[in-house]
Amino acid sequence: MDAHLPPIDPIKDQHPLGDHRRRVARERRERMRERLIAATMDAYRKSAGKRRPVIDDVIRAANVSRGTFYKYFDTLDEVLAEIGRTTASEMLQSFERLFEPLDDGAVMLATGPLMALARAAMDPAHGAIVSHADLVDRINGDDPRRQLAFRSLNYGHEQGVFQFDSIEAAFDLVIGTSVEGARRISRTGQLNGACIRETVVMILLGLGMKLPAARIAVAIAWQRLQDASEHLHWWKPVAPA
Repeated sequence: MDAHLPPIDPIKDQHPLGDHRRRVARERRERMRERLIAATMDAYRKSAGKRRPVIDDVIRAANVSRGTFYKYFDTLDEVLAEIGRTTASEMLQSFERLFEPLDDGAVMLATGPLMALARAAMDPAHGAIVSHADLVDRINGDDPRRQLAFRSLNYGHEQGVFQFDSIEAAFDLVIGTSVEGARRISRTGQLNGACIRETVVMILLGLGMKLPAARIAVAIAWQRLQDASEHLHWWKPVAPA
């Protein structure tokens, strides 16, 4: 009877256990990365804009050793870059799900900075991280923020709404103003809807729009954000102004 049994393949028989171990190890690594990222956010919240947190703040918040941190990240900037990329992707997804289709280039463009500035006010730690100077330099061709800004700028330019010769210069205007605004807002922690809207109006003026049209576009974009706020996990109530 034994002669009819299939031969034992030791390698094949070990695969299920090996696969399980690899999956468990991968999940453990992912959990630790998430723990370090969460600890970084916590460190920024506790700093309240007084100073930029360092690795010691992060490992203290995560309750891990410095060696554990370096198994996953070489520098704190790497953690910040990952947070920035995740947030940018989330922002693009929110825009596409909640605010498209849009047929107005000015409203489309205004929505991005409004989201960035509003979130900096509603979550100052987030604003401090994404406005970090080193991260701004990493907004390259495949970054969702760049994709959204370029798409909006091109659309508005084709419509004749925006006037510029260099889209790179226009992009720098939009991103630079948004980043500096987010930096200031995250330090003060003040949620001033009127100031946020005025900042974005000035961006549109810099792109060649007239003041009345710029204000209308920002008002429409702001109202769309308010209407979609229940789908934005970071949104907090804003007093009318």
